[in-house]
Amino acid sequence: MIARFLTSVLVLLVFSSILVAQTESSGNCDLIVRVRTSDEASIEAPIQVDLLDAQGRIATAHIVGSEPAQFRVNNGRTYRLTVSGIGIETITTSYFGVNVLEMSHTETVHVKLEKTAGESAPGSPTISVSELNIPRKASGEMNKGMDAYSKGDLEKAAAHFEKAIAEYSRYARAYDLLGAIAIKGSNRTKARELFSKSIQADGTFLPAYLDLARMDLQDQDYAASESLLAKAIAMNPLMPDAVALLATTEFANKEYDRALADVERTHALPNHEPFAEVHIMAAKVLRLQNRPNAAIAQFQLFLIEKPDSPQAESIREALASLQAGQHP
Repeated sequence: MIARFLTSVLVLLVFSSILVAQTESSGNCDLIVRVRTSDEASIEAPIQVDLLDAQGRIATAHIVGSEPAQFRVNNGRTYRLTVSGIGIETITTSYFGVNVLEMSHTETVHVKLEKTAGESAPGSPTISVSELNIPRKASGEMNKGMDAYSKGDLEKAAAHFEKAIAEYSRYARAYDLLGAIAIKGSNRTKARELFSKSIQADGTFLPAYLDLARMDLQDQDYAASESLLAKAIAMNPLMPDAVALLATTEFANKEYDRALADVERTHALPNHEPFAEVHIMAAKVLRLQNRPNAAIAQFQLFLIEKPDSPQAESIREALASLQAGQHP
C-alpha cells in the first residue's frame, strides 16, 4: 500500500524471520519497486524508475505493467525514487530508509494517469465492489491522502482518509490505509481494528485480507491467517503475494506438504519473482526430509529469480554442497 503497501515488504521480512537457518547478509539489500495507480491498477506502458540518493541519480530501471523494478542498494542508507513514463505524471518520492538488517525492501509508488480532454482514467481490473460508485468528494479526499502519504506526511494523510470515510462509509481502501499508518506507528491493536473494518465495509477488498492475515502470522495465529488467505485466493487465485504468504504460514505451522504445494502454485503465477524466498524455505524443508534432488531444484529456482540477492552467495554454497553429496 503504500496500498498493497506492506504486502511485499512485510511478506519478505516474514520470510526472513522463519527460515530454518539464517544466512549472513553481505551488507547489501534487494530493493523492489512496484508502480501502481491509486486504485492499485498496473500500468501497461513503458515506465522509467530512477533511484536517487542525496548526491543524485545512481541507477535506472525500465519496466512495463506489473513488472517490478529491482535495484541492489546498501543497508542503512536513505534513497528516493523518480517515476516517469508515457501517460503518467512524473513523481519523485520522499526519502525512505533501508534498515541495516533488511535483506529485501519493497517500495510501492502510486502515480496519477494523465488525462486527455474528455477522457477518464481507465478502471482497474482489481477494483472492489465498494469503489464502483465513490462520491466525488470522497474520491478527492482519497487522492489528497495518497499525495500526503507518498510524501511521508502520515498525519495529513490520515486526516484525509478519515474525511473520505466520513463522505463514504464503505470506503474500504481508506480504512486499510489508516491501518497501514497505524502499523507504521506501532499501534497493532488499532491496525487490526482498521483492517477488520475494511473487510466489513467491503468483503471483496482483498488487500485488507492480506494485511490482517500477515498480522495473524506474526502473532502465530496460523489458523486465522490461513482462513483469511483462503478467502482472498478464492476471490482471486492469481495473486502471487497471497499464495506466497499462505505457503509461508503453512511452513511456520509445519504443514510442510501443503506449504510445498503452495510454493509450486506461487511459482506458476505471473510476477512471482518478488516472492522467490519461498524457494529457500522449500529447499531447507526438503533437505531436512532427505530429498536432496528436490532441494537442489528449489535452490536453483531462487538463484534464477534473484541472482543478485544478498543471500545468493550462501545459497550457492548450500547448492554446491548438496550437488557434491554433502548434507550439512
